[in-house]
Amino acid sequence: MMRVSKFLPTVMTLALVAGCGGGQTGDLSGENGKHGKNNGNASGCDDQLTEIALDEASALGFDAESVLAFAGQSFHADLAWQAVERVEYSPSASETELTLRLRSRGVAWLVHSVPPKSDGQGEGPLIGLSCPPDRLRVAVHAELQSADGAFAEAFDASLDARSAYVATLSLPIVAGQVSGSFEISRVTPPDVIAGGTASVQDLSLDAVLTPGGMAGTLTGQVLSGNAQVASSSIVTFARFPSDTRCVGDNQGNARAVPVAAGAAALGQTGTDALSEVNGWGALPLTWGDNASSELTLEASELGDGCVQVEGSTGYEDPALPAATVVYPVTVKATTADGRWRGQYAGRLVTWPNTDGHGFSQRIEVNRTLAADALAATGFSGVSVPQGTQRFGVRLESLFEGANASGRMALDALSDPPCVTNPEPPSGNSSPGCAGTSVTPLLSATWAR
Repeated sequence: MMRVSKFLPTVMTLALVAGCGGGQTGDLSGENGKHGKNNGNASGCDDQLTEIALDEASALGFDAESVLAFAGQSFHADLAWQAVERVEYSPSASETELTLRLRSRGVAWLVHSVPPKSDGQGEGPLIGLSCPPDRLRVAVHAELQSADGAFAEAFDASLDARSAYVATLSLPIVAGQVSGSFEISRVTPPDVIAGGTASVQDLSLDAVLTPGGMAGTLTGQVLSGNAQVASSSIVTFARFPSDTRCVGDNQGNARAVPVAAGAAALGQTGTDALSEVNGWGALPLTWGDNASSELTLEASELGDGCVQVEGSTGYEDPALPAATVVYPVTVKATTADGRWRGQYAGRLVTWPNTDGHGFSQRIEVNRTLAADALAATGFSGVSVPQGTQRFGVRLESLFEGANASGRMALDALSDPPCVTNPEPPSGNSSPGCAGTSVTPLLSATWAR
């Protein structure tokens, strides 16, 4: 019997709408079944498409022309080709510039995704499958070129958009059919697969487009195997832009676009968002022991941010904004009673309201400090339990329309020792450890 071992992926590809490129064949534009179903959704759901006019206001609160207003242009980004283990390809690790030009093909659809039927007899939807939220799909013609000649593609494609400020594009790539010089010359199986074969499959170029620029990846799946063992791993061939400050822990994240603090990435600059937050003044606060005070929150030291698109692989939460902009800031919190005078590294998050009017902001702090750094938490009059190893400080404040609300918590954290002799005896290769013990010390809420 064949044994299958899956290597951990280094990146997750985006399950978006596809386009056909260069010399490639097949209907990848997202238009098949445009008056009914389209089964091209990689989430496994059926897409129900309703054709609409470009200037028709959809149930989502925006039209296709709003998307084309920023997407129907030329996008430029520096692209970094990555060294890929066990894969030799051209152009190999290097840097170049990528240009994407889009123009409207005059067609758009409202897309509603539903779970497929559980079987071929039509006896009801498949239970437990999460489908993407409703979105607009806009037909475009695209030209993709890299300065090093690796890409020189022209293709019809589709953009998906859940807001008037962000669109996503995906292009399946067949390595032997690109018009540019991109070529995979050799794939070597891992040492544990002796005498086996290896290949790269499912190449996909995925991009997020915003008024402030684009970001994305070229990824593929490396398949290896012999008669006894099979393995697969997802690898990244290229990333754009080469600036990785918005990538974070997910090294394949194509859903974060770097943006300057002074740029109106989603319609509001970081500078304006900071001003709105700082303009709220004192907020009525209630401590966990029911004592009352006033809280003043001030954000400063605004840095350049990242446009982040909600979700991955098509499983967006429709209750969350389609996209947000996240900026690093310093957050200062002061209460009139003197119990709280803290300053922390935090985040300022902003997004356009779903009704199309104005913007909302959120301040976030999530810090862990050493047990001997009580003063750095910013709180006074705190009794620290014996055995405390760290402090956790959490703060979240939402500024939405005419309302401001939030909460904070100070916790004592400790890690019990690992169990060295588990009882009863288990087959674990290493002893088990208990989870972190959390002791609440202070809490507060505020609202206005």
